Amino acid sequence: MLFVALQTWADGYTYYYFTGKMGGKVTVEIAFQKYMDEEDGIVAGYILYPKAKNPAPILLVGYQMVDNWFHLDEYQPDGTITGWLNFQVGNEDAADGPTIQEGEWTNPKTGAEFSLTTLRSPYDMDRTPMYLPDWLNNPLEEASPENICGEYLYQQWNRNWDTLMGGTASFKPAGSNKVTFYVQNSPQNIAEGSSEEGRPAVLDGNVFTYNQVNECGYGFKATFFKKFVVLQSTTGGETFRCFGNGASFDGVYIKME
Repeated sequence: MLFVALQTWADGYTYYYFTGKMGGKVTVEIAFQKYMDEEDGIVAGYILYPKAKNPAPILLVGYQMVDNWFHLDEYQPDGTITGWLNFQVGNEDAADGPTIQEGEWTNPKTGAEFSLTTLRSPYDMDRTPMYLPDWLNNPLEEASPENICGEYLYQQWNRNWDTLMGGTASFKPAGSNKVTFYVQNSPQNIAEGSSEEGRPAVLDGNVFTYNQVNECGYGFKATFFKKFVVLQSTTGGETFRCFGNGASFDGVYIKME
Protein backbone atom coordinates (compact mmCIF):
# COMPACT_ATOMS: atom_id res chain seq x y z
CA MET A 1 0.00 0.00 0.00
CA LEU A 2 2.83 2.40 0.79
CA PHE A 3 4.45 1.72 -2.58
CA VAL A 4 1.20 2.42 -4.43
CA ALA A 5 0.64 5.64 -2.47
CA LEU A 6 4.14 6.95 -3.19
CA GLN A 7 3.72 6.22 -6.89
CA THR A 8 0.39 8.06 -6.97
CA TRP A 9 1.67 11.13 -5.14
CA ALA A 10 4.64 11.28 -7.50
CA ASP A 11 2.55 11.26 -10.69
CA GLY A 12 2.14 15.05 -10.74
CA TYR A 13 -1.62 15.24 -10.13
CA THR A 14 -3.86 16.47 -7.34
CA TYR A 15 -7.00 14.33 -6.93
CA TYR A 16 -10.53 15.08 -5.68
CA TYR A 17 -13.35 12.65 -4.98
CA PHE A 18 -16.87 13.54 -3.79
CA THR A 19 -19.97 11.39 -3.28
CA GLY A 20 -23.55 11.99 -2.18
CA LYS A 21 -26.83 13.29 -3.57
CA MET A 22 -26.98 16.43 -5.68
CA GLY A 23 -29.61 18.67 -4.15
CA GLY A 24 -30.28 15.84 -1.73
CA LYS A 25 -31.99 13.92 -4.59
CA VAL A 26 -29.66 12.56 -7.30
CA THR A 27 -26.99 10.06 -6.20
CA VAL A 28 -23.62 10.82 -7.81
CA GLU A 29 -19.90 10.21 -7.54
CA ILE A 30 -17.47 12.81 -8.89
CA ALA A 31 -13.74 12.18 -9.27
CA PHE A 32 -11.38 14.55 -11.06
CA GLN A 33 -7.74 15.56 -11.21
CA LYS A 34 -5.55 18.52 -12.07
CA TYR A 35 -1.86 19.06 -12.65
CA MET A 36 -0.34 19.61 -9.23
CA ASP A 37 1.72 22.69 -10.16
CA GLU A 38 -1.00 24.51 -12.12
CA GLU A 39 -3.50 26.78 -10.41
CA ASP A 40 -5.41 27.72 -13.57
CA GLY A 41 -4.86 24.73 -15.85
CA ILE A 42 -7.01 22.01 -17.38
CA VAL A 43 -9.03 19.83 -15.02
CA ALA A 44 -10.67 16.54 -16.01
CA GLY A 45 -12.44 13.57 -14.47
CA TYR A 46 -15.73 11.70 -14.50
CA ILE A 47 -19.18 11.83 -12.96
CA LEU A 48 -21.09 8.60 -12.26
CA TYR A 49 -24.81 8.26 -11.61
CA PRO A 50 -24.92 4.85 -9.84
CA LYS A 51 -28.73 4.61 -9.93
CA ALA A 52 -29.08 5.33 -13.64
CA LYS A 53 -30.59 2.59 -15.82
CA ASN A 54 -27.19 1.85 -17.36
CA PRO A 55 -24.64 3.54 -15.08
CA ALA A 56 -21.38 4.52 -16.75
CA PRO A 57 -18.84 7.25 -15.99
CA ILE A 58 -19.35 10.44 -18.01
CA LEU A 59 -16.33 12.56 -18.96
CA LEU A 60 -15.82 15.91 -17.22
CA VAL A 61 -13.44 18.55 -18.61
CA GLY A 62 -12.92 22.12 -17.48
CA TYR A 63 -10.57 24.40 -15.62
CA GLN A 64 -9.74 25.84 -12.23
CA MET A 65 -10.52 29.50 -11.53
CA VAL A 66 -9.56 31.91 -8.74
CA ASP A 67 -10.30 31.13 -5.08
CA ASN A 68 -10.39 27.38 -5.78
CA TRP A 69 -13.50 27.58 -7.96
CA PHE A 70 -13.84 24.92 -10.66
CA HIS A 71 -15.88 24.76 -13.84
CA LEU A 72 -16.44 21.33 -15.44
CA ASP A 73 -18.62 20.37 -18.39
CA GLU A 74 -20.25 16.94 -18.61
CA TYR A 75 -19.59 15.40 -22.07
CA GLN A 76 -21.45 12.47 -23.58
CA PRO A 77 -19.48 10.21 -25.98
CA ASP A 78 -20.94 12.08 -28.98
CA GLY A 79 -19.59 15.38 -27.63
CA THR A 80 -22.90 16.72 -26.31
CA ILE A 81 -22.63 18.73 -23.08
CA THR A 82 -25.39 17.58 -20.73
CA GLY A 83 -24.34 19.35 -17.54
CA TRP A 84 -22.36 22.31 -16.19
CA LEU A 85 -20.66 22.00 -12.80
CA ASN A 86 -19.52 25.15 -11.01
CA PHE A 87 -18.27 24.81 -7.44
CA GLN A 88 -15.74 25.99 -4.87
CA VAL A 89 -13.60 23.49 -2.96
CA GLY A 90 -12.50 24.35 0.57
CA ASN A 91 -10.97 22.79 3.68
CA GLU A 92 -8.32 20.88 1.75
CA ASP A 93 -6.25 20.61 4.94
CA ALA A 94 -9.14 19.21 7.00
CA ALA A 95 -8.62 15.85 8.68
CA ASP A 96 -11.97 14.56 7.37
CA GLY A 97 -11.39 15.72 3.81
CA PRO A 98 -12.19 18.73 1.61
CA THR A 99 -15.72 20.08 1.13
CA ILE A 100 -17.71 21.78 -1.62
CA GLN A 101 -18.49 25.14 -0.05
CA GLU A 102 -20.66 26.52 -2.85
CA GLY A 103 -21.79 25.29 -6.23
CA GLU A 104 -24.33 23.52 -8.40
CA TRP A 105 -24.88 21.23 -11.38
CA THR A 106 -26.95 22.86 -14.15
CA ASN A 107 -28.83 21.35 -17.08
CA PRO A 108 -27.86 23.49 -20.12
CA LYS A 109 -31.18 22.87 -21.88
CA THR A 110 -33.70 23.38 -19.07
CA GLY A 111 -31.69 25.48 -16.62
CA ALA A 112 -32.58 23.05 -13.79
CA GLU A 113 -30.05 23.20 -10.94
CA PHE A 114 -28.98 20.80 -8.19
CA SER A 115 -26.80 21.92 -5.29
CA LEU A 116 -23.40 20.24 -4.92
CA THR A 117 -22.85 21.34 -1.31
CA THR A 118 -24.54 18.11 -0.17
CA LEU A 119 -21.61 16.03 -1.51
CA ARG A 120 -18.80 14.88 0.75
CA SER A 121 -15.26 13.60 0.31
CA PRO A 122 -14.86 10.08 1.78
CA TYR A 123 -11.17 10.69 2.52
CA ASP A 124 -8.69 13.43 3.26
CA MET A 125 -6.39 14.73 0.51
CA ASP A 126 -3.57 12.34 1.44
CA ARG A 127 -5.69 9.19 1.35
CA THR A 128 -7.82 10.10 -1.69
CA PRO A 129 -5.23 8.93 -4.29
CA MET A 130 -5.15 5.48 -2.66
CA TYR A 131 -8.91 4.92 -2.85
CA LEU A 132 -9.95 6.44 -6.16
CA PRO A 133 -12.63 4.53 -8.12
CA ASP A 134 -11.38 2.27 -10.90
CA TRP A 135 -13.38 4.22 -13.47
CA LEU A 136 -11.28 7.41 -13.08
CA ASN A 137 -8.83 6.01 -15.68
CA ASN A 138 -6.57 9.11 -16.03
CA PRO A 139 -8.63 11.51 -18.19
CA LEU A 140 -5.57 13.78 -18.53
CA GLU A 141 -3.46 11.15 -20.29
CA GLU A 142 -1.65 13.00 -23.07
CA ALA A 143 -1.96 11.85 -26.67
CA SER A 144 1.20 10.88 -28.53
CA PRO A 145 1.82 12.69 -31.85
CA GLU A 146 0.92 9.62 -33.91
CA ASN A 147 -2.46 9.31 -32.18
CA ILE A 148 -3.86 12.84 -32.39
CA CYS A 149 -5.28 12.84 -35.91
CA GLY A 150 -8.99 12.38 -36.41
CA GLU A 151 -12.30 14.13 -35.86
CA TYR A 152 -13.24 16.04 -32.69
CA LEU A 153 -16.47 17.83 -31.80
CA TYR A 154 -18.70 19.23 -29.09
CA GLN A 155 -22.21 20.65 -28.93
CA GLN A 156 -24.40 22.18 -26.26
CA TRP A 157 -27.90 23.57 -26.08
CA ASN A 158 -28.19 27.23 -27.04
CA ARG A 159 -31.29 28.56 -25.30
CA ASN A 160 -31.34 31.73 -27.43
CA TRP A 161 -31.59 29.73 -30.66
CA ASP A 162 -33.40 26.75 -29.09
CA THR A 163 -31.06 24.22 -30.70
CA LEU A 164 -27.75 22.41 -30.27
CA MET A 165 -24.71 24.41 -31.40
CA GLY A 166 -20.99 23.74 -31.13
CA GLY A 167 -17.80 23.08 -33.01
CA THR A 168 -15.84 20.56 -35.05
CA ALA A 169 -12.11 20.15 -35.55
CA SER A 170 -10.25 17.73 -37.80
CA PHE A 171 -6.54 16.95 -37.94
CA LYS A 172 -4.66 15.05 -40.65
CA PRO A 173 -1.02 13.87 -40.78
CA ALA A 174 1.35 16.04 -42.82
CA GLY A 175 4.75 14.50 -42.09
CA SER A 176 6.77 13.75 -38.97
CA ASN A 177 5.22 15.65 -36.03
CA LYS A 178 3.19 17.79 -38.42
CA VAL A 179 -0.56 18.05 -39.01
CA THR A 180 -3.01 20.03 -41.06
CA PHE A 181 -6.23 21.22 -39.44
CA TYR A 182 -9.69 22.55 -40.14
CA VAL A 183 -11.79 24.13 -37.35
CA GLN A 184 -15.34 25.43 -37.39
CA ASN A 185 -16.67 26.68 -34.07
CA SER A 186 -20.13 28.18 -33.74
CA PRO A 187 -21.44 28.15 -30.16
CA GLN A 188 -23.29 31.34 -31.19
CA ASN A 189 -21.36 32.97 -34.04
CA ILE A 190 -19.05 31.26 -36.54
CA ALA A 191 -15.25 31.05 -36.34
CA GLU A 192 -13.75 29.04 -39.18
CA GLY A 193 -10.22 28.45 -40.38
CA SER A 194 -7.63 25.94 -41.55
CA SER A 195 -3.91 25.53 -41.85
CA GLU A 196 -2.35 27.32 -44.80
CA GLU A 197 -1.37 25.13 -47.74
CA GLY A 198 2.30 24.19 -47.37
CA ARG A 199 2.38 25.42 -43.74
CA PRO A 200 1.20 22.62 -41.44
CA ALA A 201 1.13 22.89 -37.66
CA VAL A 202 4.27 21.57 -35.95
CA LEU A 203 3.79 19.48 -32.83
CA ASP A 204 5.88 19.77 -29.69
CA GLY A 205 4.84 16.58 -27.93
CA ASN A 206 1.05 16.83 -27.61
CA VAL A 207 0.87 20.60 -28.28
CA PHE A 208 1.08 22.96 -31.22
CA THR A 209 0.68 26.73 -31.58
CA TYR A 210 -0.35 28.18 -34.92
CA ASN A 211 -0.19 31.87 -35.81
CA GLN A 212 -1.66 33.90 -38.67
CA VAL A 213 -4.68 31.68 -39.27
CA ASN A 214 -6.33 34.47 -41.29
CA GLU A 215 -5.75 38.02 -42.47
CA CYS A 216 -6.68 39.28 -39.00
CA GLY A 217 -3.68 37.48 -37.51
CA TYR A 218 -5.61 35.05 -35.30
CA GLY A 219 -3.52 32.47 -33.42
CA PHE A 220 -4.36 29.52 -31.19
CA LYS A 221 -2.89 26.64 -29.20
CA ALA A 222 -4.04 23.00 -29.40
CA THR A 223 -3.35 20.62 -26.49
CA PHE A 224 -4.17 16.97 -27.22
CA PHE A 225 -5.26 14.35 -24.72
CA LYS A 226 -6.33 10.81 -25.56
CA LYS A 227 -10.05 11.64 -25.31
CA PHE A 228 -10.19 15.32 -26.26
CA VAL A 229 -8.36 18.40 -27.51
CA VAL A 230 -8.38 21.85 -25.91
CA LEU A 231 -8.18 24.83 -28.27
CA GLN A 232 -7.17 28.16 -26.74
CA SER A 233 -6.70 31.54 -28.43
CA THR A 234 -3.20 32.98 -28.13
CA THR A 235 -3.98 36.38 -29.65
CA GLY A 236 -6.16 39.25 -28.48
CA GLY A 237 -9.72 40.21 -29.31
CA GLU A 238 -8.68 42.44 -32.19
CA THR A 239 -7.72 39.28 -34.14
CA PHE A 240 -11.24 37.83 -33.76
CA ARG A 241 -12.84 40.38 -36.09
CA CYS A 242 -12.54 38.12 -39.15
CA PHE A 243 -14.96 35.73 -37.43
CA GLY A 244 -18.51 36.27 -36.22
CA ASN A 245 -19.02 38.69 -33.36
CA GLY A 246 -16.83 37.50 -30.47
CA ALA A 247 -16.27 34.02 -31.94
CA SER A 248 -13.02 32.08 -31.69
CA PHE A 249 -11.75 28.47 -31.74
CA ASP A 250 -11.82 28.26 -27.92
CA GLY A 251 -13.35 25.09 -26.52
CA VAL A 252 -12.96 21.44 -25.57
CA TYR A 253 -13.61 19.08 -28.49
CA ILE A 254 -14.19 15.37 -27.83
CA LYS A 255 -12.39 12.81 -30.01
CA MET A 256 -14.74 10.61 -32.01
CA GLU A 257 -14.08 6.88 -32.02
